[in-house]
Amino acid sequence: MGGIDRATLRAAALHLDRHRARIELEVNRRLGRASPPPDAREELIRRLRSYARLASVDWNTARPSFDGFAGYSARALERTAQTTVETAGEFSDEPAIREALREIGERFRSGIRRVFIPKDDDGSKKKRKKRANAGKRVRAAIDRISAAYIALCLETGTVYDLNPAAETLFGGDSKALLKRPLQKLVRPEDRVQYQDLESRLDAGEDSAPIALKLQRLDGEAVPVELSVASHTISGRRLAIFSARERTESSLPDYSTRTTSFDGIRSTSTLSARST
Repeated sequence: MGGIDRATLRAAALHLDRHRARIELEVNRRLGRASPPPDAREELIRRLRSYARLASVDWNTARPSFDGFAGYSARALERTAQTTVETAGEFSDEPAIREALREIGERFRSGIRRVFIPKDDDGSKKKRKKRANAGKRVRAAIDRISAAYIALCLETGTVYDLNPAAETLFGGDSKALLKRPLQKLVRPEDRVQYQDLESRLDAGEDSAPIALKLQRLDGEAVPVELSVASHTISGRRLAIFSARERTESSLPDYSTRTTSFDGIRSTSTLSARST
C-alpha cells in the first residue's frame, strides 16, 4: 500500500460510494461527448469503485476488471479514470483521502495500460494471433449449435454473451439482449426459482438441469430445459446456460438428476465475442 494505510483506503472507497451520483454527474459534464459514451463511462466508474473496495481489503491482490471495454481506446479510458479521481478529490477536504484517491486512480490506470497496451515481447504477437484464431473457430462452432447459449455475469446479473440460437429464443438481437438483467427474461411466476438458482451459482454451488419458463422480448412465455455450468474469465465469474425450448408436456423432472455440462466452457469462446 505504500504509505497509505488500510483505514484511509477504506475511507476513500466509502467516499467514492457516498458521492457516486455527484461524481458521475460532474464527470459526464466535464467529458461531454468524448469517448467513451455516458453509459460506458458510468460502468467504468462503477468498476473503479469496485476496485477501490477490493484495494481497501487487500491492495496487493486487488485487480480491476475491464471486460466489455475492448472497443474503446486506452487513452479514453484513462482520461475517464483520471477525471473521476480528480472530481472525487474535489469533494473531500481531507488530504489523506485525496492522496488515497490519486493512488487508487494511478493503479487503476496502470491496469488499463497493462490490458489495452500490452508489451510486444518475443513471440507475443504470434501467441495473441493464435489465441484469436482459436477463439474465432470456437465462436463459429458455438454460433452454429441449435441450443441457446447464454453467459451470465454473476457480478452484475446481466447477459454477458449469447449465440444466434439465443437471439431466436428471446426474439431479439444481441444489441437488445447483451447487458440486460437475465432475471427480466424469466417469466414472473418462475423468477423466485431463478433467483434461487442464481444465488446458489453465485455462492459457488453446482446445479442440476432445471425446467422453467423464459420470456421473449414480446412477453411470450417459452418453456425451456436449462443446463448450467460455471466458468471464470479474466477474473469474472460467469454462469453458462444451455437452453432448449420444450413443450409443457415434455418438460422432464430433474429433481433427482445430477448435472452434466461439458460443453461451451472455453475462455476462447467468450473472449472472442467480447473483443
